[in-house]
Amino acid sequence: MPADTQTWGLTAVERRSTTDHVLAELRAAIVAGRIGPNEPLRESALARTLGTGRSAIREAIRQLVQEDLVEYRINRGAFVRVLSVDDADDVYLAREAIEVSAVRHALERDPPWDLEPLRVALERITAAADATPADEPAGTELIAADLNFHREMVRLAASPRLSRAHETLAAEAQMLMHHQPVYSPVKYAADHTTLLDAITRRDPAAPDLVRDHLRLSATLIAGEIARLSEIPELGEAVIR
Repeated sequence: MPADTQTWGLTAVERRSTTDHVLAELRAAIVAGRIGPNEPLRESALARTLGTGRSAIREAIRQLVQEDLVEYRINRGAFVRVLSVDDADDVYLAREAIEVSAVRHALERDPPWDLEPLRVALERITAAADATPADEPAGTELIAADLNFHREMVRLAASPRLSRAHETLAAEAQMLMHHQPVYSPVKYAADHTTLLDAITRRDPAAPDLVRDHLRLSATLIAGEIARLSEIPELGEAVIR
């Protein structure tokens, strides 16, 4: 199917919808990987697919550029950003700063905590991991469950600003997590169980466990991005 007629799983919106509706559709498709790295975003094709005016598409793309999910190329138009090894390192450096600080602060708070949202998030990870074949990388549902677990972990600090700062990384983090190599689904769930158990016990080592968990993820993702960049047919889609 020609590139300008692809639908990427987008849902048509009513013509009277605002730019926010278009923005939400495009952002969701990009972070889920339905619109892949280096894909062009043609205003006319997107307007037809979404059933809205080009002005709404233009404004949505402008916002996605601000969010670093899309880039403009001179005389070529808008393209979904290609995330690099440096991007992976930087996003996970920021995640580490926020998540480790959040858990450390949470440990210093007086109990009781409400750990139920974190337990529910772990149950979602476990269910998604159980549905993931052992020889396949994490899919969209497992990635979303993983990110939600970390979101709930940050909320334990009861700091709206930390949560907002963490949320600004969510889209890029989700895009990067689609570059995870094959990793045992059983261990995937077990790694997060270890974090929940440490937090539940108020283990002073919990922040260190969070740090090590994030650094392992960053290493695996960066390694996969670097590996893919060495494959000729993927070289333009994933650049180190």
